[in-house]
Formats: sequence, structure tokens, C-alpha cells
Amino acid sequence: MLRIVLFCFATLSTLLCRAEGREGEIISVTSDGTTRRALVYAPQEQRAPAPLVFVFHGRGGSMYGISKKIDIHNFWSEAIVVYPQGMWCEGGYRDGFGWVISDTEDEGRDIRFFDVLLDYLEKNYNVDSRNVFATGHSNGGGFTYALWAFRGDKFKGFAPSASSTRRLGENADKRKPKPVFIMGGELDEIVNIERVRRDVKVAKQINGCSGSSQKFTKSTTIYYGNNGAHVVDATHPYGHDIQRTMLPEIVEFFKYLRKDK
Repeated sequence: MLRIVLFCFATLSTLLCRAEGREGEIISVTSDGTTRRALVYAPQEQRAPAPLVFVFHGRGGSMYGISKKIDIHNFWSEAIVVYPQGMWCEGGYRDGFGWVISDTEDEGRDIRFFDVLLDYLEKNYNVDSRNVFATGHSNGGGFTYALWAFRGDKFKGFAPSASSTRRLGENADKRKPKPVFIMGGELDEIVNIERVRRDVKVAKQINGCSGSSQKFTKSTTIYYGNNGAHVVDATHPYGHDIQRTMLPEIVEFFKYLRKDK
């Protein structure tokens, strides 16, 4: 019976890691004495250093689930895309696997995990360290904001979804201008749209964006900031769920930033 269970688990893991011809690899690193995992999709044929994209799941999610819902690897075949696995968290919207977010602690549990994971990826994959990006949904989006604050120098751009940070304005001095693509839903009952709109406003101030704007894609607006630190307002008329229609637009933004070296 145990052999059957193990065989089924291994088969399920393999199926979960496959997507449109690309097969994911589960990697493990040690952070704070604990084994932490991530699911990585690397280009099948890579001749040059590749951009790196981190995708963080929401509270109660997993690296497998987010790799299906925000499957950046299916939209950007040139990139190395990593889906880290969070650890157990309590409080907030609900208990579950996720990310500890602090606006004041730059050496928190998951910040340290990120440091170890990035170091591993740069040593074991052909990473273009000039073009590292992060996106995440809900709790994962909040962690994306934390990375902007504490590890912003490691990234070319960010794309938080259905998330907000109460201290974005208060800690604006901790965030160097960085391009950011901000998503939020007008019908979101968990993260109020007014909080997201406030974050768009503060991000524009941090990045030195002018009042002028233009369409970046058919459903988003871009505000041009100093030295390429642009802000994209990607608010939409839906709820808290991940909007898959935004995925090509996120990738388009990251590719745009990659060209703007």
C-alpha cells in the first residue's frame, strides 16, 4: 500500500511540474537550518544569460498551485522562472503557507530565504543578474513589496497583484525608484481598491513620475518615471482572484524593462 501511495505521489508531482513542453525542477536550499524548496522552469535551449522571474504564491497557496495560475514560464520561454514555496504562517487573512511580511525587518525569515535562493540560482543557472524580476499575488504580492524595500538593488522591476502595503508611503525612503506594475480589483473584498490606488500614487512619487500618462497595453496605463522607473496602473473591474489576462501584460512590461538597459 505504501509503495502505491509513493508511486501516485511521484506521478502527481511529475504531472504538476510539466507544462507545454517545459518541465520544472524542484530544488532545495537550506535557510536558517530548514530545508526550503522552489519549483524552477529553465529555458530548454539557453545560449546566453537569461532573465530571472520570481513568482510568490498567496497565503494558503503553494509553488505548484501558483505555477498553474501565474504560469509566467508559459508566456516567456526565454526566462528562468522560479516559484518558491512558503512556510506556515498564522494570522492575517487566514492561516496557511505563505510569507512573513515586515515593513521594518530587513532580515526576516523569508528575506533570508530569498537571499539563499537567489545565490543558489545564480551559481547553478545561467542568470542575467541585470534582469531579475518579482511578481506575486495577495500575500505574495505583499512580499514583493517587501523585496522592493529591502532587496530592491537586486531587481529590475516588480509586479504585485491584489496586495497593498500600509507603509509604502511611510517607508518611501527605503525604496529606491524601481519600475512597478501594480494590479488590483475594484471588486476585491480582501484588498480594498482604494488601498491599491494609494499605492499607485505613492509609487509614482517614489519613482518621480510626471502627471502625464499613456496606454501601455489596452487595459493598463503607464506613467513614465525618472531613469526608467515607470509605474503601470493595472487596476481592473474584478475581484481578488488572479486575472490571467494580465499575465501577457506583465511579461510585456518585464520585456520592455529588459530592453531599456
